[in-house]
Amino acid sequence: MPTCTFCGKNIAPGTGKMYVYISGKIDYFCKNSCEKNLLKLKRKPSKIKWTQEYRNEHKKSS
Repeated sequence: MPTCTFCGKNIAPGTGKMYVYISGKIDYFCKNSCEKNLLKLKRKPSKIKWTQEYRNEHKKSS
C-alpha cells in the first residue's frame, strides 16, 4: 500500500493518483489537494501544517 508523497497518509487500493516523471521518479497522491500543492503550487510538505512531515519536524502528535 503506497503512501501519499505530500501528506504521508496511506492510500487505499483503487484510489489516488500515480504521477510518473520523465526521469522515472514516481509520486503518489491521495487527493487532488495534495497533487496541486506539490506540482502546481510548488509547496514543501514540511511547511504545511496538516502533513505528516510537518508533524514529525515540529514534534506534534498525529
